Amino acid sequence: REALAVTARLCGPELERYGRCVAASPGSWHRDCHQLSLSVTNCASNHPLVRRIRRDCSDSFGAFERCLRERPRDAAECGPQVTKFLLCAQSVTQSATPGDSPGDTSPGESAAG
Repeated sequence: REALAVTARLCGPELERYGRCVAASPGSWHRDCHQLSLSVTNCASNHPLVRRIRRDCSDSFGAFERCLRERPRDAAECGPQVTKFLLCAQSVTQSATPGDSPGDTSPGESAAG
């Protein structure tokens, strides 16, 4: 969730428009929403952390995108791929130098794993 949270925080408006477009055109979103997808990508690629996630998690993200292409009407079927990508993105986010968002640690979470 972290990677999407980061992207959503930085590129919220773009992501929201893209999400609405996909929801509105379940059968043809890959065509209809291509431009919006690009604007999300452009926004995300301007942020080092998101760039790093894209680089380090390109395998799992690619698998997710492939799944979406193969099942345009059954995006829910791609849950495992999404999970794998998000786990990867989360580890990238956690290994990134802290301080991007000061005071972002939730109370009740101990540093020790």
